Amino acid sequence: MKDIRLLGNLLGMVIWEQHGQEALDLVERVRAAAKARRANQPGAAENLTGIIGGLDLESWRILVKAFGNYFQLINIAEDQQRIRVLRQRESEGRHDETIEAAVRDLHAAGVSAGDMRALLEHLRVRLVLTAHPSEAKRKEVLIKLRRIADMIARRDLTSLLPREQKAVEFAIAEEIEALWQTRPTRASRATVADEVDFGLYFITSVIMNTTIDVYIDLQAALQKYYPGQDWMQLPGVLRFASWIGGDRDGNPNVTPEVTLDTLATLRAAARRVYLDEIALMRDHFTQSADEVAASEALREAVEAAGGYDDRYPTEIYRQFFNVIHRRLAEDAYPTNRELLADLLLIEDSLRANQGRAAADGSLLRLIRKVRLFGLHLTPLDIREDARLHAAALDEIFRRYGRTESYLGLPEADKQALLTLEIANPRPFFPIEPDFSEATNRIIATWRMIAQAHRRYGKIVIDTVIASMSQQPSDLLAMLLLAKEVGIHNDVSLVPLFETIDDLERAPDIMAVLFENPMYRAHLEARGGRHGLQQQIMIGYSDSSKDGGYIASNWNLYTAQQRLIEVCARYGVSLQLFHGRGGSIGRGGGPTNRAIRSQPPESLRGGIKITEQGEVIAYRYSNAEIARRHLHQVMHAALLAMGAPQESRAGTAVKHEWRAAMDALSEAGRLAYRSLVYETPGFLDYWQQATPINELANLPISSRPARRAQQGGFESIRAIPWVFSWMQSRAIIPSWYGVGYALATYCAGQPDGLERLRAMYREWPFFNALIENVQLDLAKADMGIAALYAELVSDAATREKIFGEIKAEYLQACRMVCQVIGQPELLDNAPVIKRSIERRNPYVDPLNFIQVELLKRLRALDPDAPEYKPLLRATLATINGIAAGLKTTG
Repeated sequence: MKDIRLLGNLLGMVIWEQHGQEALDLVERVRAAAKARRANQPGAAENLTGIIGGLDLESWRILVKAFGNYFQLINIAEDQQRIRVLRQRESEGRHDETIEAAVRDLHAAGVSAGDMRALLEHLRVRLVLTAHPSEAKRKEVLIKLRRIADMIARRDLTSLLPREQKAVEFAIAEEIEALWQTRPTRASRATVADEVDFGLYFITSVIMNTTIDVYIDLQAALQKYYPGQDWMQLPGVLRFASWIGGDRDGNPNVTPEVTLDTLATLRAAARRVYLDEIALMRDHFTQSADEVAASEALREAVEAAGGYDDRYPTEIYRQFFNVIHRRLAEDAYPTNRELLADLLLIEDSLRANQGRAAADGSLLRLIRKVRLFGLHLTPLDIREDARLHAAALDEIFRRYGRTESYLGLPEADKQALLTLEIANPRPFFPIEPDFSEATNRIIATWRMIAQAHRRYGKIVIDTVIASMSQQPSDLLAMLLLAKEVGIHNDVSLVPLFETIDDLERAPDIMAVLFENPMYRAHLEARGGRHGLQQQIMIGYSDSSKDGGYIASNWNLYTAQQRLIEVCARYGVSLQLFHGRGGSIGRGGGPTNRAIRSQPPESLRGGIKITEQGEVIAYRYSNAEIARRHLHQVMHAALLAMGAPQESRAGTAVKHEWRAAMDALSEAGRLAYRSLVYETPGFLDYWQQATPINELANLPISSRPARRAQQGGFESIRAIPWVFSWMQSRAIIPSWYGVGYALATYCAGQPDGLERLRAMYREWPFFNALIENVQLDLAKADMGIAALYAELVSDAATREKIFGEIKAEYLQACRMVCQVIGQPELLDNAPVIKRSIERRNPYVDPLNFIQVELLKRLRALDPDAPEYKPLLRATLATINGIAAGLKTTG
């Protein structure tokens, strides 16, 4: 609380200095009215509405900035309190969900050193920063917030003198003042280059160093519980990748040229990181040949490179660091292998000549960093819509006279034609394509991948994903295109199954592919020491939008099990790629809980998980929070994959639990689709009772809100779908249908509630599902949602649909509490409950302001002079509410 008071007081001082006592009094009056509403005082809601409605635009702007900045600051304070608790637990030796805890538990369960080494050889966790961030904050704002966080942390870790304390508080006030005077959202829509820069900020400032810390922690835990073993050379159990600049699904701004520019930007950023570190080491490694010897190999390398420097003639290490610096500056290293070779020359010389501490310090960190992040920082995944591949092939086949309509062929005929073409040695693309712009772009994309491999190495793009994969021909099409440019043995071809129907068909689709001789040959050519491998991506966002939260989660779970079975039947190791969003409605929630809730067998071939949108900033702005997150991820992965079979016997999913989930899934799906897809006027309600149309003007992403290939509701992306409901505080994507499903099941089963309670206690999957639903039910507010419902012009539509939403909300709250066995939501999570309660009096006014702004904005002609200022203010409320709820979409 002391940090919240300090930051709140400093923010109040800035408001007073910038706008006077009247503005500060207004902020306090609105906050008090919001607290009174939360306390259910009579007339409080009407009072708050009256205050907000009687203000002018400038007063709204001050309130939005005040509450929006307060959330940014309270997030810092809460993070710092979390860090305090974690440090206290670690100092007392009771730190849970860490890498050491996982290694300890596995050791206690009888996992031998050999078993552990085998586990690490197979364990592959890849976290993928996505190419469509819903992050509403600018990078410039993030940097200011990080400075404030660093200063708050300094107050904890250092005993400050009064003058030092005063200086720190002044510096914090300086940053808060700058925040107040900085535009919170971009003035123009983000470009792909902006998004790349956004991702690079987190990679270079936090992720690289924190990842190295995690490997050091893993090595220390292994040495503690398995002494006498050499754990210096650990396999790449944790890596990062990116979609930023590579994901072109529905984003016409991601061109082949943009992707090549992104790769160049990543390489330049990696070189800058290493140049800075090597410059420091060059001045630090001043060991003199007069005092200690250096290896002959190192001396010869210095001489061969012309590295002798008469300013420090006997300082061989310093001279060779200078050589490395020069080579990096000139971009003379083709790949990280050559850079590593030079660094290892220094390490070997140090270890051979009484330099163990120097070898194990900053140099070893740099070597590990170069091994993990290379000169490319992260591999770039390429994603494209499978339907665009098919349309391009349709045009090419017609030009060559192979078929008049590839798109019109039966699926079996498509597969036969593609299989013949894959086997055909003649060129498929003309030297100079003269097809439609869309087809030429598909060809250029695949040629770009081959060009990137030649320029930077095969590691820079190792995965190509086809979204909306619905048939075996979608993967064979990718194989044909990859073979044509000569990269079919160098990239993983990945289907993305997104809708519930696609998830159900996925195992049959993969079985057909595994029996196709050309596809099988591709897998065999790609197979390494781990044998045949297939990466499959499953989408949480669209399946949830398609069938509701409970049906989506169960279909994802069962699809994983069936995919595991079909892959095992064909001798293929499965790597699942989880396309999880930031919000609960798009598969979000704690990553470690998500990993532990998956079928244990699903991790055997490794796991990839997207880190999307605002999640990137919340997890990787603070190094300590990032370290905790990565520890939780690795803790879950180690235990899920490494626990001995006998210890899992008691966690087997019972037949009656599966039957219960089948019933819950179907009931939830019917209730959700009845509202969203079958209720007349629902789309009109959604567009009027949320800021969905205004969101299209928020310049937070380079990608359009709709997919161009379709129209209507299906064309809306899951991000704005969830984002809009989050803003109105209804948040229906993450809970609608769950209450009906639970109540229906209990009503139809004599022991239904007891069975659900047992599932919650004993089954990680069902526990995670219920906990995630509970969190968003707690964030939702039907009183606020009712304000947005008043924006709907048709009274009958408004009353019917909001009535159904409110009734299902109350039912969901009641049933979730009954399953957990508690009187109120979040009684089992008091810290989170207090956080939400602390935020509500500050979030609520932003909702009241947003509703008032939407009323006035929608009554204006877009050409009216007042329209743009009102729109800017509306967009600012969107940013503030997102910060207050700690989620966008």
